[in-house]
Amino acid sequence: MTITLAALAAASGVTAQDTLLLRTFRTVDVCSSEQRWLIAPYIGNIRSTDSLASFDITIGFDTSVVRPTDVLTENTLSFMSDYPAQMSLVIPGEMRIAGFNIIRNMVGDKPLFAVAGNYAGGCSDSINFTFPWPPSFNEEFKKKITVLASERVAVVANPKVDQQLGITFATDSVIINGKDSVVVVNCSVAFGSKRPSTGTLHVDLSNDELARIDSASVEGVRLVALRTTSKSVEADVEFESGQAPSISIYIRNTTSASSARVSASAFLDVTDSCSCVRSGLRDTVEVELTNPIVSVSSPVDDSNEKLVVTSTTASCYCNHGQTNEINVFSLTGVRLDSRRTNENENTMSIEHLPSGTYIIVGTCGTRKLVNLNLK
Repeated sequence: MTITLAALAAASGVTAQDTLLLRTFRTVDVCSSEQRWLIAPYIGNIRSTDSLASFDITIGFDTSVVRPTDVLTENTLSFMSDYPAQMSLVIPGEMRIAGFNIIRNMVGDKPLFAVAGNYAGGCSDSINFTFPWPPSFNEEFKKKITVLASERVAVVANPKVDQQLGITFATDSVIINGKDSVVVVNCSVAFGSKRPSTGTLHVDLSNDELARIDSASVEGVRLVALRTTSKSVEADVEFESGQAPSISIYIRNTTSASSARVSASAFLDVTDSCSCVRSGLRDTVEVELTNPIVSVSSPVDDSNEKLVVTSTTASCYCNHGQTNEINVFSLTGVRLDSRRTNENENTMSIEHLPSGTYIIVGTCGTRKLVNLNLK
């Protein structure tokens, strides 16, 4: 294995003659199939007059996350030695590396040697190498190493995009017939090769002047937080094994136009970086908004629109298939009950209401019929 370390060491700017610096030359990516680290001790530019002939250095490490595998000598001071650097792992948590020359000194602006190994930790761990014992050199070595420094090995998680992970709608399009009518739009989370542990579900409406989001509900997950506006839904969730997450969005038609369109888009933002996956699947549903054109100019038709209230029921009679709604309010304006239908006749029981005075409002499309009722 060939490692070019000389240029990296020279570029480090380390010139102090009393410092042993343990450099790191590789970032560990826990999302990669090869999670390797590489370190090399550097003591500056060594000349022949420095008389460096041998070294014995012990490097400490955490056995739960670090697995040393190789000592590398090419492009290091140990490369042309009579006895190049060798590693001993007899003592757990310590790698002891030693090497020496017999007839010539080590010379050059290069690391002493390099050590490579595997990373066995998670994305929240880190690698910190230490010097549990002072390093030793041959007695003739002119530099006196008094400062020991070690760079931390960076551990990152660079997720891969999964085109099968994300949110999909149950249908490509929906129709909301009539202003103030509501439909439920359903979508679900699709998992690819991996199931992340946490994420945020997003659903956005393209225009909240023609339609608006009334509410939303989430199933098949542990819901941490739900944020709903007239234009968007955001749900912070924790995914549970074996569950099939789904979202229900209640969209209301708020336009009086005979025909209009909006769209709703959905995507998943994975907040668990340790899952090493990012959502690549997005989906959109088209929402058609309609208001049937009806004529209510006939006096006969108008006479048929009425609100009839008895001691037990409230009935609203409308024409032309308009939205037919009954609402019961207290005298302070609190809505106590309601019933909506698209049928010509809408009857609601009021037997459950306690004795008192109520305002009963029947709605036929945009026309309102009001009754003050004493029960």
